[in-house]
Amino acid sequence: MARVQVRLVQFEPTSSPRVLEAYTRAMTVVEREPLTRSRVASAALSLIDENGLDALSMRKLGAVLGVEAMSLYNHVNNKDDLLNAVTDLVYAEIFRSYGKPAGDWREKARRLAASYVHAAEAHPESLPLLIDRPGDTPGGLQLMDRVASIFDGVTDDLRAPALAFSAVSAYVVGTLIQERSAAQAESADPSTVVELPDGFEAVARFRAALRTRSVAERFDEGLEAMLDGIEARYFS
Repeated sequence: MARVQVRLVQFEPTSSPRVLEAYTRAMTVVEREPLTRSRVASAALSLIDENGLDALSMRKLGAVLGVEAMSLYNHVNNKDDLLNAVTDLVYAEIFRSYGKPAGDWREKARRLAASYVHAAEAHPESLPLLIDRPGDTPGGLQLMDRVASIFDGVTDDLRAPALAFSAVSAYVVGTLIQERSAAQAESADPSTVVELPDGFEAVARFRAALRTRSVAERFDEGLEAMLDGIEARYFS
């Protein structure tokens, strides 16, 4: 039987750069943090934040995590499942911000709307996920559960709260889409000044009136007006 001689080689600091690089890669493989669904989704969210939703691919995500793209499928079923996991991460931020607020239904609705806006503004490139993804992911179901709980003790008939939620969510999402569109337009050419033709002086005054309040102030005022209307129509 042939004899195999095994020789151990001690790593020396004076080794060549190529050997040092190989050693570093080997140690990185050994010491790398294990992949989990949460870690994969978190890396994907960071990639989306930096480069946009369209830039996300399994290959790029694998490169960020230092693994082959196929390794990701041990934690997500496919890219669609990955996007669901990313969306649930954003929902988790909403829930952390929302917490367990005290107060009446208006205060809770106000707090949930603010938490949604805060998360969407922290991850503007992920806004399409919050809008377009199915609502039956764990995060989506938890959001609806919190919405329903806002009206605990207010009414047992959830038809009015459902209509109220539909109206407020349309206002919140519509505001976020409008802000995102305006930010993209300004980013494309911030120096552009639109000159109004003659005969539209009322439009100029209207725009000037809007600029007297910040975006946040206009949002808060609009939300309060909606809550006033909901209370007067359904709960007074």
